[in-house]
Amino acid sequence: MLAVDRRKRILEIIQQKESVKVPDLSQQFSVTLETIRRDLEKLEKEGHVKRSYGGATLNTSTNEDISINIREVTNKEDKNRIGKAVADLIQDGDTIMMDASTTALYVAKYLQDKKVTIITNALKVPMVLAGKNNMDIISTGGTLKSSSLSFVGHIAESVIEKYHVNKTIISCKAIDLEHGIMEPHQLETEVKKKMIHASEQVILAVDSSKFGKKSFIKAYPIDKISTLVTDMDLSHKWIETLQNNQVTLIKVER
Repeated sequence: MLAVDRRKRILEIIQQKESVKVPDLSQQFSVTLETIRRDLEKLEKEGHVKRSYGGATLNTSTNEDISINIREVTNKEDKNRIGKAVADLIQDGDTIMMDASTTALYVAKYLQDKKVTIITNALKVPMVLAGKNNMDIISTGGTLKSSSLSFVGHIAESVIEKYHVNKTIISCKAIDLEHGIMEPHQLETEVKKKMIHASEQVILAVDSSKFGKKSFIKAYPIDKISTLVTDMDLSHKWIETLQNNQVTLIKVER
């Protein structure tokens, strides 16, 4: 296993368990204690974890923006199922806006045979759909944010403002009953707000890891969402809140 792949897997484990021990990881990956320590040191420098005596814990900083390369392989099976469920909501002829979330990237993989127009601030979405003659892809351009490979800023926002679409597909860093949908980065939040404003329907696609968490920015309230697609078994309070805000819930089976 390459070092970068091992670190991605270590981060997945930390996200699931919230803490790990060096000896356990050393045994699991069949590498030395020092190799695991170097892996944890790099993950700490990247802002993903906090090292502790003999191990590491998840960095729960509310304004932390995890690299897209890490997010893309985190909870990938859940995101894949959610992506297919969201793609099933898209019809030929739809005009769509898509954010730069990794969940949206999984959606894009299931849109390849549909006749649609897509406007996106993501760098990777056009790469996935390149060469498909049945669809039109419009990139917003703008300032490239390296951690998310997304275009943000005035140029991206001004392009979005020129269009009106049937559906917007977005994800988020966290979703909370009290604070609504939350994000770690202001410029990303502004782009998503523009997409929501330009759309008739807003589809929020979130896996179970996002619920009950908090992030730095209170991005927008739950009533801005038309449909919530998730793999999470929601509590009665969540279901009641969605119903009160006229949000359609689609639960994807694991």
